[in-house]
Amino acid sequence: MTPEIRAFEYAIGVFAVLIGLAIADVATSFHRLLRSKSPVAWDPLALGAALYALCMAIYMWFDLWGVRNFAATRHFLFYLFLFAQLFVLFLVAASSLPDEASASIDLREFYAANRRTFWFLAALFQFGYVAAGFYFMGGMPNLPTLLTAVMLAQMIAPLVLSLVLLATKSRAVHYVGIGLLFVVMLFHYGRASIN
Repeated sequence: MTPEIRAFEYAIGVFAVLIGLAIADVATSFHRLLRSKSPVAWDPLALGAALYALCMAIYMWFDLWGVRNFAATRHFLFYLFLFAQLFVLFLVAASSLPDEASASIDLREFYAANRRTFWFLAALFQFGYVAAGFYFMGGMPNLPTLLTAVMLAQMIAPLVLSLVLLATKSRAVHYVGIGLLFVVMLFHYGRASIN
């Protein structure tokens, strides 16, 4: 095992905790809704946003593996930036579903009241993701123009979609936007592997 891989394994510990907390928060909130003694009015839009937050945490695990050979990820200031990114990701996940299920819950009302917070945090995360992407692309060898354009579109599309969802109340736009976020995610990560 190379010294770089050992350093990456050490450095990733706190990232694993933050990603794990994000996943655990969505799972715990969903479990509380399922087990609630009070009535829950389910809403596919709220559940779709929560599922996307969960997927964001999972795809960040793949992205972290992808940058394991970049020495910059182990320097304090960049490490701090990645920590802040994953902290925002935790906040996205934590805001995706209600924490308490003691009173009757209408997930449609929850989503309407919470959508600005959720999509602001998602846009903030995506902004940092794009900034990190540009940083890492700058360290890559020259790529063919089409490949570079595809990579840029995959990075920028979630930011643009998050900003659109932040700015609009239309449920139809939110359904389409969340659907497009899943399409971009599957296109970007569908063939990814950790090996």
